[in-house]
Amino acid sequence: MKRAVLSTVALCGALALGACGSTGSTATTGGDTAASSSPSAAASAQDAAAVAEGDTVPVSELGKRSTAAVEAEGTAHLTMTAGDAQDMEARLDYSGKAPKMSMTMTNQGETVDMVYLGNVMYLGSESFAEMTGGKRWIKIDPDGTDMMSRMMGPLLDEMASSMGNPATQLETYGDSDATVVSVEDGVTTYEITVTKAQMKKALKNSEATMPGVTEETLEHIPAEGLTYTMSFDEQDLPVTMSMEVQSQSFEMTYSKWGEPVDIAAPPAKDVGTLELPTDAG
Repeated sequence: MKRAVLSTVALCGALALGACGSTGSTATTGGDTAASSSPSAAASAQDAAAVAEGDTVPVSELGKRSTAAVEAEGTAHLTMTAGDAQDMEARLDYSGKAPKMSMTMTNQGETVDMVYLGNVMYLGSESFAEMTGGKRWIKIDPDGTDMMSRMMGPLLDEMASSMGNPATQLETYGDSDATVVSVEDGVTTYEITVTKAQMKKALKNSEATMPGVTEETLEHIPAEGLTYTMSFDEQDLPVTMSMEVQSQSFEMTYSKWGEPVDIAAPPAKDVGTLELPTDAG
């Protein structure tokens, strides 16, 4: 049971960072941001309509256009598939001073819920109950003294620096070009190649990077880097992203831009402290 729980927690962290890995550290403030971004979003829609298959666009330009569009909306839904057995659905809110996220993850039949807000993570699973006095949720706090907080505290800082606008990573790799591979039904799909040196620099500077790319996986990435695709609608809002890292495929789909999301911490009465048996294997 101990190994199963630790595996579940590790998976949560990996998928959460996978979801955040395509995001940047820019937090928006809502309100006036939407008003000031709207003209840019409208202008960018005209620019996007002018491209055709085979055209190239500076990644920095694409990033600026999409960043403005995302800031104007502030919220989104996200689904992600990682490999054959890991699925995730998330609600994202980066309209305030700090980003918030809630997600449900499924891996080989195990379902885990996660809430991230205020630099605190809550994990919920039925498998936790027998080690939390019947509580379904555990709290992981960077200032916590319990075992799970000490173990996963550093992850929270990494999430805080990586969450935000899903277009910001494009500005991280701004010295590249994006090639238009298709324009269909108002959705433009780009192919972008990021070199190993660019990814290494982004990781070193704690900037937005690609999902699944860590210091460990970076060692196995060829010097020429990785190629991934991102698609955007007529308002320059992200629609899909797909890539492969070490034979592990990532497929992400954004939807419901600007629709209300409800992200809140679980009731305190349902939150316990996870105590792993020291003699369990």
